Amino acid sequence: MSEERVVQIMLLGEVGISTTDGTLQRVGGPRVRLLLALLALQPGRAVRCATLISAIWDGSPPAEPANALHTLVKRLRAVLPPSVSVESSAGGYRLRAEIDDIDVHRFAYLVDEGVSQAAAGESGPAARTLDTALGLWRGEAFADLADIPDLCWHADRWNELRLDAVEARADAYLSLGRGCELVASLARERQDRPLRESMAARLIQALAASGQQARALEVFDTTRDLLRTELGVSPSRELAQARARIASGAHVSAQRLPVRITSLIGREADLERLDPTLGSVRLLTLTGPGGVGKTSLAVEAANRLASQRSGGCRLVDLAAAGHSEAAGEAILAQLGSLKSTRSRLDLPVGTRIGRRELLLILDSCEHVPDLAPLVSELLKRCPNLTILATSREPLGVDGETLFPVQPLALPAPGSTSADVLESPAVQLFLDRARAARSGFVPTDANCETLGAICRRLDGIPLALELAAARVRSLSPEQILDRLSDRFHLLVGNRAAVERHRSLHAAIMWSWKALNLNECAVAQQLSTMPEGASLEILEEICTGEVIEPLTALVNKSLVEFDGRRYRMFETIRAFAEHHAA
Repeated sequence: MSEERVVQIMLLGEVGISTTDGTLQRVGGPRVRLLLALLALQPGRAVRCATLISAIWDGSPPAEPANALHTLVKRLRAVLPPSVSVESSAGGYRLRAEIDDIDVHRFAYLVDEGVSQAAAGESGPAARTLDTALGLWRGEAFADLADIPDLCWHADRWNELRLDAVEARADAYLSLGRGCELVASLARERQDRPLRESMAARLIQALAASGQQARALEVFDTTRDLLRTELGVSPSRELAQARARIASGAHVSAQRLPVRITSLIGREADLERLDPTLGSVRLLTLTGPGGVGKTSLAVEAANRLASQRSGGCRLVDLAAAGHSEAAGEAILAQLGSLKSTRSRLDLPVGTRIGRRELLLILDSCEHVPDLAPLVSELLKRCPNLTILATSREPLGVDGETLFPVQPLALPAPGSTSADVLESPAVQLFLDRARAARSGFVPTDANCETLGAICRRLDGIPLALELAAARVRSLSPEQILDRLSDRFHLLVGNRAAVERHRSLHAAIMWSWKALNLNECAVAQQLSTMPEGASLEILEEICTGEVIEPLTALVNKSLVEFDGRRYRMFETIRAFAEHHAA
C-alpha cells in the first residue's frame, strides 16, 4: 500500500469520486453522497439497511424506505468508476473497493507509516510519507455533509489525525534541518488553532531554526497569555521547553545542509564547472528564474566541497527574512555550533565567523533587497569565508561572480526515441513520473510526446516535476493537451515553500516585483515567440526600453544571447495571462 496511487473515492473535503485528472466529481445530491460516505467508511463490509435509512433520513424515513434506499443505490452505481461497485448483501449493502482507493483510509495508513518511520529514526522517509499523506487532504472530512450526526465523530477523527500528521511531519523536517520550510504552513495552523500548544511549540522551533528568534519568542508570549486568559493554565512542558531551547541555542540543527530526498539529474556539467570556480572566488551567485534548480545545485556543490572547509558549510534560507537585519539573525542562527569562548548569538556575524574557513550558502537572496552591504561587510571582515548565493538577480557586490543556471537540456523536435530518453529534461520527468506512479515506463509511442512536454515547459525542473506528478491520473498525451492552461494544471507539492507550490506561484513572485515600465516591456516581448532585437523593441515600445529590459534580464525573466531578447514559453504564457 505504500506506493503512490490515485484514490477514486474522495471523502476528505467534499464527498465525490476522482476524475481522470485527479479533481473531484460530485455524485448526485446530498443523500447519494451520504450513502457513498457511509459505505466507504467500511469498504467490503455490509452496512445494514436500517442503519443507512436512519442516517440518511435522520429518523424520518419515507413511506417506503427500502425502495427509496434502493433508488439511491441505483443512482450511486451509475456514477461509480468501473473498479468500484455497490453489492447487495443480506439485509444491507457493501462497497466493493480497495481500501487504498479511498482517500481517508489511504491517508490513515500513510500517517501511521510515517509516524512509524520517524520512531525508527528514518526522518527522510518519514518526511516523504507524511508529505504524501497531507497531499491527499483537500479540506475537512465530509465538508459538504458536516451537519450529519452520524458523520460528526468520523469527521472529528480524521481532522484530528491531520493535525497529528502536520506535527509529525514538522518533527521530521526539524530533525533533517529543514524546519524553516514549514514556517508559513505552521503559522497558518497556529492561527486556526491558537490554543493548540503542540502546534505552537513546533512553530517556535521552526522559526528559531530559520533564524527568527524574535518571532519565535513572540509566538511563545502570545500563546502563554492566551492560555492564561482563556483557560487559566500555564504553558505545557513541551511549550516551555521550546522556549528554553531558544535561550540555550539548542534549536540550531546539527544537520547543516539539507538531506536530498530526490535525485539531482542533468547537472554534472554544472557541478564540474562549479568546483574549480568556488575554489577561486569569494562570492559566487547562481542566478536564474524561479524553479530552475538553483538551490539544489548549490547544496550539491557545497556537499562536494564540505570536506575542504575546516569550518564546514552552512545553508541560510533568506526567503522569509525580508531585510538585512533579519538576514543577519538567520545567519547567526546557522552559526550556533561554531565553538568560541564568546559563543553568543548577539555577537556580530563577522565576529562569529572570524578567520574560519567556511562556505556559506545564502539562498533566495532576492527576498532581501538591502542584502548587498551585509554581504560586502562579511567578505571584508572574514578573509577565509566563501559565499555561494542563489538569487533571481545579481547581488551587486564588488567581486561578485555570476553563474547563470540554465534549464535542463531538451531533445530536438523529431529526435529518435533513444535521443529523447538521453535528454536530461526527459530523464528528470521520467524519474519524478516513476515516483508518482510505480511502473510508469516510456514507450516508442509516447517518447515524442514526452519530448514535446519538456520543450513546452522549457526544461525548467519545477515545471517538469509538477507535470510528472500528473501521471498519477493523466496520460502523457493528456498532459501535453492541457499545457495551454499550464498554470491550472501544474499545481501541487503542498510541502514545498509557498512560491514553489505551483508554476504560477514561482513566476508570480518575480512578476510582482516589476515596476510599470518593466511590465509594459515584458508584455510586449511576450507577444514575440522568437524574441526581438533592441532596435525592434525600441520601435514598437513607448517610453524607455533599455533600463526596463536590463532589469528583466537581471531578474531572470528575459534571456539575452548577445543579439536578441527572448522569453521562455512559460514566462510568455504568464505575461500574456496577466496582460492588462
